[in-house]
Amino acid sequence: MTAMADDPVQDDAIVGEDGRILLFSCARFVRDICEGDCCFICGAPHREDFNDEHIVPRWILRRYGLFDKEITLPTGERRKYGGYRVPCCEPCNTLLGRTVEDPVSQLLDGDAATVASRLDDKGRELLFVWLCLLFLKVHLKDGRIPVHKDRRRGDARIGEAYDWADLHHVHAVARAPYTGASLMPEVIGSLQVFEIASATLEGDYDYLDFTDAQTVLVRVGKIGIVATLNDSTAAESAWSDRLDLITGPINDLQLREVAAMFALANRDLIGRPSFMTYVAHRKWAMIVAQRPPLRLKDFDPEAFGATLLFAVRNHVQAGAMEVDGTRDPEAVAKAIATGYVRFLTHAGEFRPPGPPA
Repeated sequence: MTAMADDPVQDDAIVGEDGRILLFSCARFVRDICEGDCCFICGAPHREDFNDEHIVPRWILRRYGLFDKEITLPTGERRKYGGYRVPCCEPCNTLLGRTVEDPVSQLLDGDAATVASRLDDKGRELLFVWLCLLFLKVHLKDGRIPVHKDRRRGDARIGEAYDWADLHHVHAVARAPYTGASLMPEVIGSLQVFEIASATLEGDYDYLDFTDAQTVLVRVGKIGIVATLNDSTAAESAWSDRLDLITGPINDLQLREVAAMFALANRDLIGRPSFMTYVAHRKWAMIVAQRPPLRLKDFDPEAFGATLLFAVRNHVQAGAMEVDGTRDPEAVAKAIATGYVRFLTHAGEFRPPGPPA
């Protein structure tokens, strides 16, 4: 993320005439938001009126009765959804509820046809901002989460492997409801919404992301969403022929294949989009992107196999899927790792939802 302004930068940030931080410097973003306890939206130091922001939105917790249920972190640690939060002051929490969470809960309420009818340019932008916000919250405090649940194996933290600058752009997009920044069309990444016919393993809510590829999968009831946050639609362009084959509802394994496709395409991009926030007169901000011509590395089946295996690993371990006549986790994993297992298509045609074969 590059910043441009016609006013001086103050205290490692571009500050509006009303005192709001319109753009954090990358250094301040890491110091105050990722490593500190400041409100992740406005940057205010921790104070008594912090009521914190649920990482999984409250409307999802209410809709699917998840408050007292547990989420498993990458380390194997389990936490209750209701206590899974990031630092946020009360005014910003209220703002996010009014401008993002409430509208998205309405956007995703209904059957697939109804949801699709709402996805005009404004609806897609709202959904994209929400996905950036969700991804940001999930990973914001990874610098505090140990890699190993057993501390005898070392005290390394998950976030130590991150280039936090990669999250800086996502932070700027997620804060757009607060800063009032407008998003140019090229900022919106690959984004596809599907009707989900059946779920093999998970409940009504499912979340998966490929952190390094900034690719997110969210399933809310019968609505499945896959998006890449920093590719300016490169992934959906690269896979357009395969996506065009999808003519009806898909299941959760097929949704995960789409996520793997998007993640691999983003990793394979040659010449990446560059993002910039322009601030004028300390009053308004605009997030823009420069998108180079689409070029990808040659397709590597083993790289795709590894990516798909990551996406369906829980299903494999649970023996919930059959490949080549077996449900043995080791054999299924080995087959998927070759890169030639597909859930979406068979012989070049769309495969309707059903038990994977």
